[in-house]
Amino acid sequence: MQTQDLDKRKQKILSAIIKDYQSSAEPVGSRTISKTHLPEFSPATIRNDMADLEEEGFIVQPHTSAGRIPTDRGYRFYVDRLMKRVHPTHREEEIVKTTLRKSIYNLDEVLHQTARLLSHALDYTAIVVNLGSQHRLFSAGTSNLLHQPEFRDLAHMQKMLELLEEEELLSEIVEEYSQPEEIAVKIGSENKFKPVKDCSIIVSSYQINDERVGGIALIGPTRMFYSKTVSLVDYVAKELSRVLGEV
Repeated sequence: MQTQDLDKRKQKILSAIIKDYQSSAEPVGSRTISKTHLPEFSPATIRNDMADLEEEGFIVQPHTSAGRIPTDRGYRFYVDRLMKRVHPTHREEEIVKTTLRKSIYNLDEVLHQTARLLSHALDYTAIVVNLGSQHRLFSAGTSNLLHQPEFRDLAHMQKMLELLEEEELLSEIVEEYSQPEEIAVKIGSENKFKPVKDCSIIVSSYQINDERVGGIALIGPTRMFYSKTVSLVDYVAKELSRVLGEV
């Protein structure tokens, strides 16, 4: 949580920059914000506030263009203070329930299907770990990284692919970040694990009889759609816990 607060107008501008950048992956300028998101404010007013936001570390100018992009600090403020969760639709809930129940008596299969379900729904890489006596890791959506402009650089992509082959490290990340009844959002530089400092990770645990037995993680760019991702990971983890508790 940021100790520093922002006035309402700056909050709206920061939120607009994040939402636009999440969709476009391109730096956002004051004219775009004024025209698309906040027509009640002039581009000049927005530029002044953007300068303040940059000075305070919430956004940064990556090139000499007029556009800005959010920093990890900006995303953290958004997740903690501004984000409104986008809850799963009724159809999404039904797909989750149906998928999990198909393989209810085969733990490995249900965890594999959970990873596939999340990676398909969110277009990020999904990791599901069983931390019990039969330690297993299931992943899906590695190729989804190719859909993200951040990872199209060959060297960057190679590092990510190497990371996703390190099952021991991935298990350690999920185990470290997953806590009972909580969902963790680790943004870029907040990650204690160096290989994922350019990514954001959303992690939740799943339980059997109130005992944590594993974790679910989504790995994607810091530009990820947090409102949707947090809600769906949380819902799937709780539904998985419920289904496994009935077996």
